[in-house]
Amino acid sequence: MGGFNKSSKAFGDVQELLERALRAPKGIRIPCSSRSAAITLRARANYLRKIDRALNRDIHPDKSHPMHGNSLFDTLVLRIPAKGSPEENVLYIEPRLVDNFVVEEIT
Repeated sequence: MGGFNKSSKAFGDVQELLERALRAPKGIRIPCSSRSAAITLRARANYLRKIDRALNRDIHPDKSHPMHGNSLFDTLVLRIPAKGSPEENVLYIEPRLVDNFVVEEIT
C-alpha cells in the first residue's frame, strides 16, 4: 500500500463509496471488472481509512476524544468472496454489526 498517493484528495471516489456504505443499512456491493480490480479497490479503501485516522489524530489532539486516531469508516467491513466463487470480483462494504452473528446465550 506504500505506492498510493498520500493525499486524501486522490481518494474522492473511494470516500464517496464508503460514505454510501455508511448510509446503507446493510451496506453496498461493487461489482468490479476483475478480482484484481476488487482487491485494488479494497486496498485503496483501507489506505483511505489510514489517512482518515491520521487526519483525525491531528484534528482531535486530545487522546480522550473518541475520534482521535479513529475513522468513521472503521465501522465497515470490506470483503471479497473467495476466489472461484461467482462473486469473486465483487467488493462488499458492510456495517460491522452484532446482527451479523448467530449469538447463543450459555445456560
